[in-house]
Amino acid sequence: MGWRDWRCALVQFNPVPGALEANAARIIALAGQARAQGAHLVVFPETALPGYCIADLHKDLGFVRRVRRVLEERIAPALTGMVAVLGFIDLDGSRRMADGRSARRNRWAVIQDGRLVAEGSKTLLVDDGVLEDSRHYVPGAAEDLRPVDVALGDRHLRLGVLVCQDLWDDDAETHPARILAARGAELLVAINSSPFHVGRLAQRREVARARVRETGLPLLYVNTTGAQDNGKNIILFDGGSFALGPDAALLHAGARFTETLELVGGGNPAPELSPVEELHGALVMGIRDFFEKTGVFRGAVIGLSGGIDSAVDAVLLVEALGRDRILGLNMPSRFNSALTRELAARVARGLGIEYLVHPIQEVVDAKIRAWRDATGKEPGGLTVENIQARERGNILMTAAQERGFMVVGNGNKTEFQRGYATLYGDIVGALMPLGDVHKLDVYRLGRHLDRLHGAALPPEVFTVRASAELSEAQDPTRGGGDPFDYHVEAPLGVELVERGRTPDDLEALFRTRTLDPELWTPDPAGLLVYGKHTPESFRDAALATRRAIRSSVFKRVQAPPILVVSPRAFGFDLREALLVRDDG
Repeated sequence: MGWRDWRCALVQFNPVPGALEANAARIIALAGQARAQGAHLVVFPETALPGYCIADLHKDLGFVRRVRRVLEERIAPALTGMVAVLGFIDLDGSRRMADGRSARRNRWAVIQDGRLVAEGSKTLLVDDGVLEDSRHYVPGAAEDLRPVDVALGDRHLRLGVLVCQDLWDDDAETHPARILAARGAELLVAINSSPFHVGRLAQRREVARARVRETGLPLLYVNTTGAQDNGKNIILFDGGSFALGPDAALLHAGARFTETLELVGGGNPAPELSPVEELHGALVMGIRDFFEKTGVFRGAVIGLSGGIDSAVDAVLLVEALGRDRILGLNMPSRFNSALTRELAARVARGLGIEYLVHPIQEVVDAKIRAWRDATGKEPGGLTVENIQARERGNILMTAAQERGFMVVGNGNKTEFQRGYATLYGDIVGALMPLGDVHKLDVYRLGRHLDRLHGAALPPEVFTVRASAELSEAQDPTRGGGDPFDYHVEAPLGVELVERGRTPDDLEALFRTRTLDPELWTPDPAGLLVYGKHTPESFRDAALATRRAIRSSVFKRVQAPPILVVSPRAFGFDLREALLVRDDG
């Protein structure tokens, strides 16, 4: 008998970080459901019991000891009549971390018919972006990589357990999958807490297929789902579990962005998602999970300006929380056009959310007068603009306090890279869902959402020129608007931040006209970047964007947490320093 005689269940578990008792109860319940459905082997993700993103709770040795007690005393005895694999964390008293505390390991456990029969450690650690394995763990040794013999009745199998990065061994000295295969494994079981970004699932499958082709072994891949965080970035885990046969054929494709228990081969595979569908699913899941796991907010208040960003955020919030939990506030000054005020009202009506208008001009005028009286001088134009933004932030916070809601900010990644936002004004709130979504993707996402919701958004939202509407010169109905071309600025940010290119790199690509056409798309007039710049002016634009990024770190440090959906997000993903100067 072999691996095909085992009915396998993959559990895309959504842990609450740190909540050991609650997580254990749900692990036991889900394992029981798998057993009731006839599963012989049930697999949970990496660090399923404590959660992956628990920050320096790792250093609380009492907590780490409690992880093992819960595993041994609660979970293992309850998992009878099956074999289970799940991730946890543990102490290694024979070693020390750099701070002198007992070393910790990222561990896996195999439970057979109610008994803990084997365990091991993650061998390859990863320190990149939001991942900081070396801060929290010491690695396992190659000599400790051993298959686990399991049996249920007359079914016998040798499992080779891998933990996340153990699959990604192309540039490593140790190759865990090959070692396990050489030592007699019959089935590779990869448990993961692999963070999401758009396009990541395809990369995971490609890497897994490489390991299958090297070893000739079938592979089960299970991934965490839900939102966790590192204090600044809300890190999303998208599920997307799968199974590969020994020929690397896809045997099972799991659901995305939801906790599930799925039997391999037990149903139709989840549909493949386009990039915009992935973005949509990730953001809705992230917003919903943020609300549920914080557990302190009854709803959300959002500024509705009539622009694309607030319209998209409003749709996402309705999907994540329900229309009855959303308050939209329009806060016009004398500079807000009749068009955008009308659009804000139409967005609220189309989505069926509560909507209030709270004018700010009287308060703005009072603050200008108070400044004039105190100093004898008129405030400057930029000062007057920022007074408006900060008064809107104040009103949003007031509404949140009154309702027990949280403020959701509308800033997008392109604005953040430019520092085109006002501290304590539009940089305000508990969450910024679009903070890792560049402006052109905001429009793409908006059109996608509008199709799904039966044209709930006014068509003018997609055509009115983006504008902060803080002065006469910014009136979008008279040709005013934001001071840069988003079809240049947004792709520049992606190139510099997410792809790590330099202005010199970009100038070379421009000269050969080999910029990524999927990123560098035509503007509404049909113009490509090659028709807007010379190579020299394009390099200057890239330099200006890079300088703007480096000079606006102080704003991003104080900005609300963002949902990570790209390969490199601002926050604790892209590491920035306040005092770094750009003199190039």
